[in-house]
Amino acid sequence: QMVNVYRAHQHSCFLYLGSILVDEYGMEEGCRQGCCRGALCIPTFQLLEQPSGLQNHPDTVDDLFRLAARFIQRSPVTLLRSQVMIPILQWAIAATTLDHRDANCSVMKFLRDLIHTGVANDVSDPRGRSSSRGGILESWNHGIVEPSSRPPYTLPDVAEVLWEIMQIDRPTFCRWLENSLKGLPKETGGAIQVTHKQLTDFHKQVT
Repeated sequence: QMVNVYRAHQHSCFLYLGSILVDEYGMEEGCRQGCCRGALCIPTFQLLEQPSGLQNHPDTVDDLFRLAARFIQRSPVTLLRSQVMIPILQWAIAATTLDHRDANCSVMKFLRDLIHTGVANDVSDPRGRSSSRGGILESWNHGIVEPSSRPPYTLPDVAEVLWEIMQIDRPTFCRWLENSLKGLPKETGGAIQVTHKQLTDFHKQVT
């Protein structure tokens, strides 16, 4: 009944309630499969696809990724093998620059938990389509590491996500960081902002 109401009225409180149900009953097959088959996620994706959907519905973003994080904590294999995994990941990447503290925090927590708990398990689904670290990390190449304008309060959470990435795939992270540093502006108005040596030293210190 909750799912039917949510399809007609996309109020984020239903997603929040879903996260509570997963937290309490996430080990039960009916609860796991019901949510991961798109009962709650697909109407949410349709809402976010509207013009300025992320900006207009930050509470929905917050509760969607709280729900996704609960799945990662309670039943990561179920989410990693589900049809909604890739869309959730794509929306998470899109929401990393969202200027809303609670929503951004939920997104980053989901990404951090996904890497630490889910991707680290290197799970593949029965049809052979890998949900492992390689495929998922590749999706994040231009979403997490590349330079972008982010609210300052997000930086600690971003740093935790980057740390988790580096722990499971240091060569890939080093390559991403190098490419991102190369993309930074070296001069502004004719004035040198950063030297090649400074960038090289920073890369060595981080990696």
